[in-house]
Amino acid sequence: MNKITKTVITLSAISLLLVGCDLKKDEKTEAKPTTIEEIQKEKGKPARVVKATAAKLSDVRKFSGSIEGMQQSYAISKMSDPLAKINVQVGSSVQKDQVLAEYIFTGDNTQYQQAQEQVALLEKATERMRELHAKGGISQQDMDTQEMQLKIAKMNLETARRATKILAPAAGVVTELNYKVGQTPGLGGVFCTIAKLNQVILKLNVTSNDIGYFKKGATATVTVAGEKIKGKVTLIPLAANPQTRFFPVEVTFDNKHKKLLPGMYVTAELDAREVSGIVIPNEAIVYRNGVNAVWTVDNEGKARRKIVKLGVQTKDDIQITEGLEDNETVMVEGQNRMSDGDKVLIVE
Repeated sequence: MNKITKTVITLSAISLLLVGCDLKKDEKTEAKPTTIEEIQKEKGKPARVVKATAAKLSDVRKFSGSIEGMQQSYAISKMSDPLAKINVQVGSSVQKDQVLAEYIFTGDNTQYQQAQEQVALLEKATERMRELHAKGGISQQDMDTQEMQLKIAKMNLETARRATKILAPAAGVVTELNYKVGQTPGLGGVFCTIAKLNQVILKLNVTSNDIGYFKKGATATVTVAGEKIKGKVTLIPLAANPQTRFFPVEVTFDNKHKKLLPGMYVTAELDAREVSGIVIPNEAIVYRNGVNAVWTVDNEGKARRKIVKLGVQTKDDIQITEGLEDNETVMVEGQNRMSDGDKVLIVE
């Protein structure tokens, strides 16, 4: 046998050996599960789990309302004439009786001038009567009557003077300005609102179902521009507003930096109460067809669906009032792929 023939025989033998090895490898591969369903049937469907635990949760309730200034008052127009000058703007700090605005003088608003003339006339008459009284020409009673008439005239003059301008009823900050120069507020019109802003009030309209959660002194928190500001419940009315049927609850905030301004509509979070019970993460709840349920893993590693009743919920956790026991294994991821009785592969 020559050298070439030997080489051919050797290569053929090697080829047959390799083919045999490939056949055995294919047989072994076919013996293993090759689909996701087969793998899950053998090893289980993957799920991430936690233990249900007995814990306490804070019942935080949210209520919305408007901010108002403390000791809020209103500057009222006492004449039906246009405004000639406005001395303040929103945000201006004012003192009591400071002149906020003045009217345009017209032929109709002469009451002040008439009062001036009346006072001047009575002052001259009173001076003459004092001279007569000193000489015994008139009685003390006549002198007292004249002095009273002058006093009343001066009071009327002051009333008329104050009516010719709009004055600040109290010290504070102008939080709302309702008119511009040239406009006419009218008799009794609210020219502006003045409030003290070192403290502000949040007024909440609370329903009959929720009023029981409020306790005087309870903490309420609002968030403004990313900053949390805490206040206290300071007023809980004993009766609802007869028109709205809501209870007007007040929450007071210190407002040194004036972050809360009148007219702001904000939502307050109230620490209503603390409850104890079985607690799990919110993502464990599966809501379907009007029913809340969780998926648990039993002692045999099988998936079990349990209908539960929910209690207090926070941002991350929820209280289970019925349907779940302490220390049960609860799925928080993968439960939507489960069927009752499926084998579960717990993953980290």
